[in-house]
Amino acid sequence: MRLSEEVLKAIKTLAKKYFGENCEVRMFGSRVDDTQKGGDIDIYISTEMKDGIIEAKASFLAELKRKIGEQKIDILVENMHKPEENSIYEIARTCGIKI
Repeated sequence: MRLSEEVLKAIKTLAKKYFGENCEVRMFGSRVDDTQKGGDIDIYISTEMKDGIIEAKASFLAELKRKIGEQKIDILVENMHKPEENSIYEIARTCGIKI
């Protein structure tokens, strides 16, 4: 995975802060492939939250960028009890690497 331990720790810590201690965090996309170069940071978070996800997502992204610097970050967030039926969520769920 082409992300430092420091960045991974920041992602996981902030995910728990904004999406709850029981959230699941997965990394997916080009950054999990050591043979590729560049690319944005793709994060999937499954949470028990039902309300306030949009606000939590905005706060998470703002604080993460303050901690790791300005980078292109894409984030998918879904309620773990009501999974999205969109194919990108399925890919993130099944192919993403849990951190």
